[in-house]
Amino acid sequence: MAERQRATAMYFIDVLALRAGNEKGEDEADTVGCCSLRCEHVTLERDATDGFEYVIFDFLGKDSIRYYNRVKVSAQVFKNIRLFKGDGKTDEDALFDRVNTSGLNKHLASYMKGLTAKVFRTYNASTTFQTLLNEHDLHNATVHEKIARYTDANREVAILCNHQRAAPKTHDATMDKLNEKVRFTCRVACEEWLLTFSVPQLRGMKYDRMKLRHALFTIEPKLKKKHPDLVELESDIEDGWIAEYEESQRKLAIEKAQKAFEKAAAKAEEEDGTKKKKNKDQDELTVKIEAINEEYDALKKERGKDKHELRRGKKTSEAVLAQIEKQDAKIKAFKVQMNVREDNKTVSLGTSKINYLDPR
Repeated sequence: MAERQRATAMYFIDVLALRAGNEKGEDEADTVGCCSLRCEHVTLERDATDGFEYVIFDFLGKDSIRYYNRVKVSAQVFKNIRLFKGDGKTDEDALFDRVNTSGLNKHLASYMKGLTAKVFRTYNASTTFQTLLNEHDLHNATVHEKIARYTDANREVAILCNHQRAAPKTHDATMDKLNEKVRFTCRVACEEWLLTFSVPQLRGMKYDRMKLRHALFTIEPKLKKKHPDLVELESDIEDGWIAEYEESQRKLAIEKAQKAFEKAAAKAEEEDGTKKKKNKDQDELTVKIEAINEEYDALKKERGKDKHELRRGKKTSEAVLAQIEKQDAKIKAFKVQMNVREDNKTVSLGTSKINYLDPR
């Protein structure tokens, strides 16, 4: 029976990457690993629809993270668990009552020096990661696509090792912001990847692409036939939204100009102790605000039309086409970032990244 229990425990540690589990003191949280599982943590099930036999795990692992898994097993493993749960045992009794972590590691060391139950977990994590990466040809992938594939593989490792977390309370609000109608500047409190992504939201990006398309067809109307794909409208860009967005951008531009003026005026006053330069700067600010209003008034007139006049220097149709391609790449990268964020909301990637994914 002891040999049967040890073999079954090793099987679960190897196949499911379970932690071996150590005995807990009375003042410690009631968390378990493979060797310290109780009968209440494991349920047997025969599925009438597919005829297979399953073992269902449900327990609190390290850091009190719930581990739930329904695993199809062989007839031998199913039989073993049924035996271990028998003999008058209650839910509170140990499933593997003849196995402990130190004994298991001693047994493993007899095969190979330094071999422990934890090695199986590390090995499973590393091979899972490498296998998933090898499924993709990344030679011509963009940096964002490579990071996404890396993160996808890392996420599967984190799931395998049960590295979970509760979804951040601000997750839904943040995802809404990424799709919202105004631009935003990221603050230090944001998560790390957002700090390097202080750019227009997705709809703002689509708006910029729309204006580039309109500019292209204004310069060269015949290109509509040559590039029919560019004639299609961007999703989520309605007339009402465009009006709100442009007015919000007008306000932001004016606020930015005013803040720059206030900062420059305060600096000048500090340097020479007078307000002489302030009047001159005020005139420049007035001219700048007039230019901003002129620009957004022109955009207002363009609403509902497929035309746009570029106001910052004349450009060829080839240059505008290149800008559209860059904008498409930016939108694609942003969508990848959003998908990664959504997929990883309940997965903790740090542990597997630091401890399991050995770059060698």
